[in-house]
Amino acid sequence: MSHRSRPTPRFPRLRRCCGRALGVAPIAAVLVTVLVGVLVGTAAAPASARTTRTGRRGTVAVATDTTDTTDPSRTVVATGIAQVRGVPDVLTMTLGVTSRGRTVGEALDRNTTAAKKVMEVLTDGGVDKKDIQTSSFSIGPTYDDHSGGVTGYQVSNQVSVQLRDLAKAGALIDKAAGAGGDDVVMQGVSFGFDDTSDLVAQARADAVKRARSQAEQLARAAGVELGEVRTISESSTDVGPVAAPEAASKSTADAVPIAPGSQEVSVQVSIVFTIR
Repeated sequence: MSHRSRPTPRFPRLRRCCGRALGVAPIAAVLVTVLVGVLVGTAAAPASARTTRTGRRGTVAVATDTTDTTDPSRTVVATGIAQVRGVPDVLTMTLGVTSRGRTVGEALDRNTTAAKKVMEVLTDGGVDKKDIQTSSFSIGPTYDDHSGGVTGYQVSNQVSVQLRDLAKAGALIDKAAGAGGDDVVMQGVSFGFDDTSDLVAQARADAVKRARSQAEQLARAAGVELGEVRTISESSTDVGPVAAPEAASKSTADAVPIAPGSQEVSVQVSIVFTIR
């Protein structure tokens, strides 16, 4: 009785080897996928946000967040006020020429004559015509205090004059007041500046320095750091004309004494700083 034997494989080692290779292939594919994912994630991070760490198993890329976390809503407001004084260089005086007459024509003629004499004294004294301005002019009746009836008419001409040569201002005021006789009335005298830009610029610079100094003090006291400037606002104040002292009478002085003194210009600055 004969038995048929199973054929012996011709390449047994090859089959075992291939079997192992087929079993390892899925694992290798997974490792390749993971490696590609790591590389892609690392490339996506900004260059400035990547750091590397080297260990026994190789180099690992670590993404770090370097974004500035300063909150723009965190601010501090500082205010600086500065005053600067200067000597006024312009004197403004107001002269009133008031004349009366039985008729309108008589009062007007008298007033015109007196006003012209005042104008001539001013222009002859070096005052530019552009610095002489009529500020008001009026004509009206005058009345009896008892009966209330019309006794005549009154004409009033008020003139505003700017004097820029303060050394000659006293003598010129005296001459102008005397030119119109009893019809001339001195309404007032004040001092001011022809141009305050230099004083304002100096006060502005001082105010900004004071505001920054205040902000730095506040930041130190609060334990924070002062950041950049966000906004700046300013308000300036001119104290206005300074009244001159009362004029001396002609019997006590040859000319009206003039003392311009000093005048103040003030600037206030508010600055908003960020803090961190």
